[in-house]
Amino acid sequence: MAYGDNKEIFVKEIDGVKAPAGFHYMPNGKLMSDADHVALYGYVEKKITSFNFETRDVINEGETRKFIVRGGNGAVFSLEIYDNTGKYYNFYTNTWSTTKAMLSKKSISGGYDGSITFDALPDSSLKTYTINLYAETVYNIKTSHSDYVEIRNDDNSVNVNKSTGSDSTVLTKIIYQDALKTLKLSCVAPSLYAASQGTIDGATSGNKPTIDQDATSTSPVFVEVGDKITTTGIASSIHALVTKINPDGDNVNEIEMSVTDTTTDGAVVTFTPPFNGMTPHDTDSDTGAFSSTISSGNNTVIPFSVVITALAGRNFKVSKTPTTDDLCAYQSVTFGSAALAIEGENTSSASVFHRWPVTNIANLKQGMQLDPTRSNRSTTTPASISSYRATLTQEVLVEGDYDNYIDNTTVEDVFVPAVDSFGNNVTAVDRNGRITAQAGNIVFSAQQADALKSDTGVRIFAHGQQGIEALTGVKVELNVTGMAHSGSTNPVRAAASTTTSGAVGNSTTIGLTDVGAVSKGMTVSGVGISAAAVNPTVVSKSTNDGAGNIVVSSAQILESGQTLFFNGGADVITIRGTLKVSNMAINNVDIFFNVEKFLTAV
Repeated sequence: MAYGDNKEIFVKEIDGVKAPAGFHYMPNGKLMSDADHVALYGYVEKKITSFNFETRDVINEGETRKFIVRGGNGAVFSLEIYDNTGKYYNFYTNTWSTTKAMLSKKSISGGYDGSITFDALPDSSLKTYTINLYAETVYNIKTSHSDYVEIRNDDNSVNVNKSTGSDSTVLTKIIYQDALKTLKLSCVAPSLYAASQGTIDGATSGNKPTIDQDATSTSPVFVEVGDKITTTGIASSIHALVTKINPDGDNVNEIEMSVTDTTTDGAVVTFTPPFNGMTPHDTDSDTGAFSSTISSGNNTVIPFSVVITALAGRNFKVSKTPTTDDLCAYQSVTFGSAALAIEGENTSSASVFHRWPVTNIANLKQGMQLDPTRSNRSTTTPASISSYRATLTQEVLVEGDYDNYIDNTTVEDVFVPAVDSFGNNVTAVDRNGRITAQAGNIVFSAQQADALKSDTGVRIFAHGQQGIEALTGVKVELNVTGMAHSGSTNPVRAAASTTTSGAVGNSTTIGLTDVGAVSKGMTVSGVGISAAAVNPTVVSKSTNDGAGNIVVSSAQILESGQTLFFNGGADVITIRGTLKVSNMAINNVDIFFNVEKFLTAV
C-alpha cells in the first residue's frame, strides 16, 4: 500500500540507514518531510482499547503488580506513576525517586505487558498513587483512547477506577497503600449475655419467689430458664438458677429456682443469662480473642485460636462444630424520633410499627437481625429486616364460553422494601465508592413498640458469608479444624468416658486413666456410682490431660477398670482453624462467633 492511501506507518530506516530527523522514506526510496506528509495525508488513527491494572489497595509490605495495555498494532502510549510524596517510578531501574520519569512512547503489538514494584509503606500514613496512561502522537501515528464510559459513585462523585476509556489523551487511575488493618475474631452471645432486673413481690421462703414483672414475657424476654438469680437473701455464691417459669401454671409472675432460700419484698432481683461473664465477648473483654493485621484489599488465609472461658460455676456443652454461618458482625443504628406507619398497618395494639427511620442505612440488607439483647428494653424480638407485603382479595368477572362467573383473585395491595432511602441522598462514600452514610428507613418482620423511637446503639446483626460481606465489605470463610478443652488436644465431646485406674474406697478422689475430656462441673455417671443422691459433679482434677485424679462432690465406692461417663461440657473451650479473608476492608473489622448457635452454657 502507498503512503498516499494513509495506511502505512512511516519507514524511518532502510538497510541500516536512518532517515534524517523529521523525515521518512517513501515507498520509492525517496525522503519526505514528516510534517508535509501529515499535512497532505493526515494521521494513521490507532486506539488503546483497554488498560488492565488491579486497583485494589497495594499491600502494606509492598508488592509487584502487573499491567497490560491493549490496542491496535502500532498504537503508542506513555505510562507515568507518582505518589503523593512527589516520587516517580522509574520503569527501567524499578525504583522510586523525586526525579520525574515515565515509560515513554511504547508501541503496542496486540498488547504491552509490564509491571510496577511498590515499596513497603514506611509509616502509617495513607499513600496515594496516581497512574496516568497517555495516548501519544508519534510520526504519523495518532493514538487515542476508547470512548469514555463514566461510572459515578452513589454520592454522584466520579469513580475513576471503574470508569473506562477517556475523552482526552490521558486515562487516570488512583490506588492507595494504607497502614495494616486489624481483623479481630471474638465471640458474642446476642440474647443470652446481658442481665435483666426486676423486683421481688413479697417476702418468701422456699424455691418459688414472685416478682413484680411478667416472667413469661417474650416481647421482650425478661427471664429465662437457666438464668442465675441474685437478690437480697440469695447470694451469688449459691448459684441459684431459674428452673421453671410459672411453675404451677397459675401465676405469670412466679418462678421456680434450683435452691431453697429467702427473698425480701421490694428487693432488686437480677437475672443473669448463662453466657454472661464469658470471655472473650464483644467489647467487654478481648481475653481469649484472636486478632491479625492484614493489608486493606488483601486476600489471605490466617490460622486462628480462640479460647472461650465460661463464668465461674458455668460449663459449655458443644452442640456442633461452628461454620461460616455461625459467624456474625453487627452495626449499631440510631432510630428517628417517630415510626412511619405503613398504609393499612394495624398500629392500635400497644402502638407498634413495622417501619422505622434510622440515621444510616448504609450496608443494611434484608435478613439482618434486630438486636435481641435484654438490655435494650425497647426492642421486640425475634425480628429481622424484611420487606412488608399486604394482599387483598378481589372478585373478578370471568367470561366463559357459555356463561360468566365470579372468581376470587389475591393481589398485592401494599409493598414496602426492607431498606429504603426514602428520598435521602447518599452523603458519604469511602475511597472505593462504598456507601458509608445515608439516612433512610428499615422495615422489621415483627412490629416494634413505640418505645424504640430515638433509641441509640441498637445492634443489627449480619450472619454468614453474604451478610458479613454486605455489612463490612470483607468476605470470610471459616474452617474449624478442632475444638478442645483448654490445655488438651482431645476433641470436645458432648459426652466423654474413661475408666478408673484403681479401686476407690468410699472417697471423693477417683483415679482415671485419662482426664483430658473431663472438666469441672461435669456430672459423673456409670455402674457403681452411688444412687443415693443425684449424680455427683466434678469439683477439680489434678492435671489437664492424661492419667490423673479427679475430686467429685460425693464419696464413691468403685472397682478398678470401671467405665465412667461425664456430661455437662467444659468451662474452657479452644476453637482452632483457619479463616480465609478476601478483600480486607479499609477499616478494622470485628467478626464474632455467635456462641448461641453451637454452645450451650450449663
